[in-house]
Amino acid sequence: SKAVGGFIKLKLDRKRFSEAVIRSAIELGPDFGSSNVGKGRTMVEHTSANPVHPLHVGSCRNAVIGDTFSKILEKLGFEVSRHYLVNDSGRQSSILVYAMSKLPDLEVEGKPDHWYGLLYAACNCIMELRRKGGETEDWKEALEEIRKKAPQLVKKLEDEIRKDEDPESLISELNRKYQEGKDEVVKAMFREVTEAVMEGFKQTLERLGIRHDAYDWESELIWGGWMEKALQRLKKSGYLEKEDGAYYVNLLKAAEEREDIRKVLGGDLEEIRTKMPPVYYLSRSDGTWLYTGTDVGYSLYKFEGLREDRVYNVIGVDQKLAQLQLKAAVALMGIDPSKLIHFSYEFVDLPEVKMSGRRGRYVTIDELLNEAKKRVKDLLRERTGIEEKEIEEIAEKVAVGAIRYSLINVVPTKKVVFTWDRVLNLQENSGPFIQYAYTRTRGILRKAGEPPKEFDCSHLTEEIEIELVYKIAELPETIRNCYGLMRPDILAQYANELAMLINKFYERCPVITAPKGIREARIALVKAASIALGNTMDVLGIPKLEKM
Repeated sequence: SKAVGGFIKLKLDRKRFSEAVIRSAIELGPDFGSSNVGKGRTMVEHTSANPVHPLHVGSCRNAVIGDTFSKILEKLGFEVSRHYLVNDSGRQSSILVYAMSKLPDLEVEGKPDHWYGLLYAACNCIMELRRKGGETEDWKEALEEIRKKAPQLVKKLEDEIRKDEDPESLISELNRKYQEGKDEVVKAMFREVTEAVMEGFKQTLERLGIRHDAYDWESELIWGGWMEKALQRLKKSGYLEKEDGAYYVNLLKAAEEREDIRKVLGGDLEEIRTKMPPVYYLSRSDGTWLYTGTDVGYSLYKFEGLREDRVYNVIGVDQKLAQLQLKAAVALMGIDPSKLIHFSYEFVDLPEVKMSGRRGRYVTIDELLNEAKKRVKDLLRERTGIEEKEIEEIAEKVAVGAIRYSLINVVPTKKVVFTWDRVLNLQENSGPFIQYAYTRTRGILRKAGEPPKEFDCSHLTEEIEIELVYKIAELPETIRNCYGLMRPDILAQYANELAMLINKFYERCPVITAPKGIREARIALVKAASIALGNTMDVLGIPKLEKM
């Protein structure tokens, strides 16, 4: 460096910089990109889909974001736990249990979450048509779609529901009894169906490489007294009120009287008065808890039962208001609201598909994975010399990488438009594209061997080589930025950029046939690039392949 006209001019020693980056990557190996900036216990609650139908593409984005962000936090040194809230005590589960009670001899066919999803949707359609209100034609069409898939199930269910004078009251009674937790027969019914659906969920998530550390059952939180504890805390705040047997928090009154609550809700009192509901209902008049009430009790459990220092709720943008209200309720319970963070995301748009779980219309994660796998297998079979068993293994990993990358490489606040041309694009910006670049680095290292302990980076003079070194060096800061901005898509874009540079290097810079000094330096560079890309893929959940 030297001073020129009052400024300090810095000149980077490319040789020393390249050597420092490459050695750091090689020596740290799987820890390259990690740091210890994170402190404390951090919970990421994600997926948490209602256990009444299969996980669909919208749930998939939630699961992939939650899993990837958890891995980012771990890379930074946080003590991370991944939780799933099993919503087994609400109206949707009660509808499914009611439907199951009508068919006691029901034999589940195929994957349980898919089968129970049909039962749930059929029951919803039948009940909506019985009411003869609203979108009657749409409900008729939906029921006929389900009938084609399971004609006997729909026929039996129609016959049995017709015998009940008031199915709605029976469903409400099931819900009340289950939340009360004293009727062992009712408890067993809810548990049987919920556990079966959850087993299906776990099978699906396992394919995506996603696991949870804990499954928190809503019913157990109720029976364990966490909702009552939350009520007592809210009573002390002075803003819990009751009308016709239903509890609610008077958030407008709290915002008018407390600056901290105003701040949580946006800061502008006039806007709070005009744009937000004045109260936040926690229970129904029959004493059963709404999901808002169980959310408050669950939040108390997270911070005081589990002693979490920070909690991320990965929940769709449609719950933005509900999450703000929850945050205000948390503040009224005496918990620092800044510790509860809503990780919001937009939904997935599948052109020409309108989804509705109640109508049985959805594209499941299983269907997406199977279709991706089929398309990849067709491509692989066009090549010669690949055995069927190997095709099967490669196709599954490529399908997982394709689906995961397509859902994580878009800014969370933007919708994902899902098209197969984009998802399986082998030229750029896709999971398979990144996997292929990684296999290229592995192929070079298989042929050239591991880098020697001593190598001279002065041989790395090509512009693409320098660009590749700089990109490798960016990984630690990129991971930190993903955390600070809550943008895992930044890491996906980094993976794409690194893969593009690896491909350019592969095409322009021969390794095995290069003169000795150049060859040794390039082998070291390839090893560092392979580690950087491999570590990035691990965080993104994209399976690594030795060959494609």
